[in-house]
Amino acid sequence: MNKRVFCLKALLFILCGLVGFNGYANDATITEYGIYNKNKELIKTTTLIPANEVVRFGFCFEVFVNFFDDDKYMLTQSLVHPEISDDGGWPNKGYNVPRKFKVKDGLASGCVGYNARSSDEAPAGAWRFSLSDGSNELLDFSFHLK
Repeated sequence: MNKRVFCLKALLFILCGLVGFNGYANDATITEYGIYNKNKELIKTTTLIPANEVVRFGFCFEVFVNFFDDDKYMLTQSLVHPEISDDGGWPNKGYNVPRKFKVKDGLASGCVGYNARSSDEAPAGAWRFSLSDGSNELLDFSFHLK
């Protein structure tokens, strides 16, 4: 009887592991981040960005998406930031936009960022970027404008 109970517990443990693990983690690798020049070349690695200045900042990444046709894959890019008013006075606190990213061997890669064209477009506070695949958030990365 004890042998049968042990075998059933072992089988249940194995089955639970197989159901809960798909073989890959959605761990993202941030390959670079910081402040970029107008040619989109990294000039300073930092998460602390000067606020109220004309500045371009962002990051590059790789993330497993379980898509093996070496092509492009659609992810949703999001940004949440302190309120910015457009020319008409409408408030903006971020966006969500679908974007295609290059995929090779199941890894999506690319760069995301923000280009403040005027000092009004870079208010102080937390700026949180995220990428998701449907309802599955794959990565998030934050900068602090100060």
